[in-house]
Parts: sequence; C-alpha cells; structure tokens
Amino acid sequence: MNHLIIFVLVITMCFGLNEGIVCSDPNNQNPRCGGAGCRLNTLELRNELGRGNILKVDCTSNQNKKTGPQVVKFNESYAFSFEEVHAKRIVWACHLRHGPKGEYYQSIWRAYRGAAKKRCAQIRTWVAKVDGIYLVRNAEPKGHQFVWLKS
Repeated sequence: MNHLIIFVLVITMCFGLNEGIVCSDPNNQNPRCGGAGCRLNTLELRNELGRGNILKVDCTSNQNKKTGPQVVKFNESYAFSFEEVHAKRIVWACHLRHGPKGEYYQSIWRAYRGAAKKRCAQIRTWVAKVDGIYLVRNAEPKGHQFVWLKS
C-alpha cells in the first residue's frame, strides 16, 4: 500500500511540475503560451442544447478584438485563447443564439473579465443548455447564470 501511495504522489508531482514547464521555454510555439511564461487564458462556449440544435456565437472585446460569427454543433465547443495585458483590463462579451430561426438569444456582457493584475491560465466555459446558460470557472461549476430570451 505504501508503494502505491508513493507511486501516485510521484506521478502527481510529475504532472504538476510539467504544467509549469510547458511555457517556460522562450522558443516554445505552443499556442496556449503567452509572454513571460504565462499560459494564455481561454474562453470556451459549449453546445449542450440537444441533438440537431445549432448554437451561434459571436464574441467581441473592449479592445476591439473579434472572433466573428461561429457555428457550434451539438456536443461541440468553440474556444479561443488570449493574453491579459496589465495596462488595460480586457472584457469579452458574447452574443449567443439558437432555435430554428435563431429566436432564442442571450448576451453575456462579461463572458470573461480581466483582473486588475495580470492572470494566467484562466478558463471560462459557458455551457448552453435548453433551460439556460451555465458557467464553469477554472473547472469549478458556478451554476445557472442566464435564461434564454425569445425574440
């Protein structure tokens, strides 16, 4: 039993230390690595509306960055990564639509809000379900956040 505990501890340490090494090489071309060894932040939008339902996503930031309209099929995700810049707090807003004629919609004005100090490896996942939109922050479910509006 002691050998199993030691084995699990060693494996855990290897994976944990490997996480920090990924971006430490300045020549690393990993798209999740930002400047100064800081892993990029990610905003993900996932479609769990049901078979055959399409989620339309369009995100923009307060720094005039745009993702353009995206079509997300059932059980798929659309994600993009970005870096927080210390001088100016970034805020991403996303507009979501679904339904046969796109009649259900919601605007998430703070899909991601940067902090006053630069943060690394932050993940915001918004999950679109039939009864509303749910948030998962850094793998921690935050629950139901928005209901769908109907046009």
